[in-house]
Amino acid sequence: MKKITSLSLGFSFLIMGYTGIILYIAPHGRISKWLDWHLFGLDKTQYQELHTTSMITFLFFGIMHIYFNWKAIVCYMTDSAKKITFTKKEFLIAFIINAAFVAGTLTLVQPFKGFLDFGESLKSSWGEKSIQSTSSDNVKITIKAPPEQLGQKTLEELSDMGNINLKKSLDILKSQGAKDVDSSSKMRHIANDLDLTPTDIYKLITQ
Repeated sequence: MKKITSLSLGFSFLIMGYTGIILYIAPHGRISKWLDWHLFGLDKTQYQELHTTSMITFLFFGIMHIYFNWKAIVCYMTDSAKKITFTKKEFLIAFIINAAFVAGTLTLVQPFKGFLDFGESLKSSWGEKSIQSTSSDNVKITIKAPPEQLGQKTLEELSDMGNINLKKSLDILKSQGAKDVDSSSKMRHIANDLDLTPTDIYKLITQ
């Protein structure tokens, strides 16, 4: 069982590490859905699910690893008199390293802030990508990525931002059965009316 525990811990660590790196660079949820983003055949939701389940596996076998190696762990924390102490050099170094990562992340000091900002810039860069589409008259058009808080935006606001053609969007939505839709209608209300997501509505009116 010890061998199974060690190997399972190693495999779950590798999966968590891999999915963690992918999620670090993956676009935000609204952008990933809009772009239909995939990497090696998996979308962002699948990577998130893999990360979560591998975390459960890692925690379970991590506890098992502690159980099987309890004597050694206690030995790391005992002094020459065989009493548990929290002042041993190894314990303090390990504690300080982990505490520094927690505190640095929560307070956003460097280099943690830089690392997180870099990841955010990678995620946001996907939103700067545009989709090239060809209209019915063979004219190439550029479709902008959906803005932040898409569900709260009205059709008029999206039009003012240059994301949609207001008249065309209203015609499309009415043809799909949207009730009482007008320029002041919010995307989330339209989505609820048509039983879709705001991202689906955005795709519909920018096609």
